[in-house]
Amino acid sequence: MDTTEELNGTYYYYGIDNVTAQELFWIIFVEEFAKHEGLAIESAAMIISGLPLIPKQKGLGKSTWGTSIASKASRRIFKDMRFVGQVETPVGFMKTRMTSKIGTAVGRYAPYVGYVQAMIVFSIIAKETRNKYNLIARPEHRIEWTPF
Repeated sequence: MDTTEELNGTYYYYGIDNVTAQELFWIIFVEEFAKHEGLAIESAAMIISGLPLIPKQKGLGKSTWGTSIASKASRRIFKDMRFVGQVETPVGFMKTRMTSKIGTAVGRYAPYVGYVQAMIVFSIIAKETRNKYNLIARPEHRIEWTPF
């Protein structure tokens, strides 16, 4: 038997026999996810590092209840570096604040970079899974995905 072929209406895939079409899809998905595992871990780390997990003393006014690892690290790295003007940065859910400090802006945008990276990684995994599955599967089992 080859690494991929049909066997009595089911599939044989890399030593696994009697695989249904749905099982074949999920096996390929897990295989493709494993190829990009490093990027998935990296994006999760960016998201987690941007969460306000470190407690801080509550200030006056619009202060939030905590700070993030990314914020503390970026403020320490960029110290007193400033933008020429001010930039709008996200704070919490659906709130923004203006800042002129580069370290503050980098720390506040860190989780959003992680979210974008996660979306890109999962779209790459989905595309590669679809292409490989459609290459192996019989025509009646192939997935037609719209090219948005």
